[in-house]
Amino acid sequence: MLSDDLIYLRKLEATDLDRTWVWVNDPDIAEKIGTPIPVSKSEQLRWFERTDQAKDKIVFALCLRDGDTHIGNLSLDNIEPRHRTARLSIFIADPSLRGQSLGSRAIRLLTDYAFGYLNLNKVWCKTTGDDDGTLKFYERLGFRVEGVLRMHEFVAGRYVDKVILAFFRSASGI
Repeated sequence: MLSDDLIYLRKLEATDLDRTWVWVNDPDIAEKIGTPIPVSKSEQLRWFERTDQAKDKIVFALCLRDGDTHIGNLSLDNIEPRHRTARLSIFIADPSLRGQSLGSRAIRLLTDYAFGYLNLNKVWCKTTGDDDGTLKFYERLGFRVEGVLRMHEFVAGRYVDKVILAFFRSASGI
């Protein structure tokens, strides 16, 4: 288990699926994580079974220590051991819990795991080009813009640019 004084990360379990099924069907979350909705419970179960067996993906439950409350998920996927890279994704389900440093703490724990345990060199992520708040969030954590994929995804009836950001082991202090 990865933890600090406020949060901990644990591997996502089958017992979390009812809760995460509600989350992935929330239009705001679905748009951010790129999941087409609606998602059926059987689709969610198949996704979990594939993910649980995958060698190139790890999904963690983000939990508050106080009350052992599962508040979101984060993952490393596209894990490339040869190139020592992986993509990071995160969401906190309840909007009232955003902006309280919980996401920052979770990403720090996850990048420490990625660099220290998995021996990766680079963790990258992508976000929508006009999402200034998310871009600034990642930049405050030390991620740097690597490039823009123009009109890369079709979201909410329009093509959007995706910004690729990366954080390197050398910047982490590990």
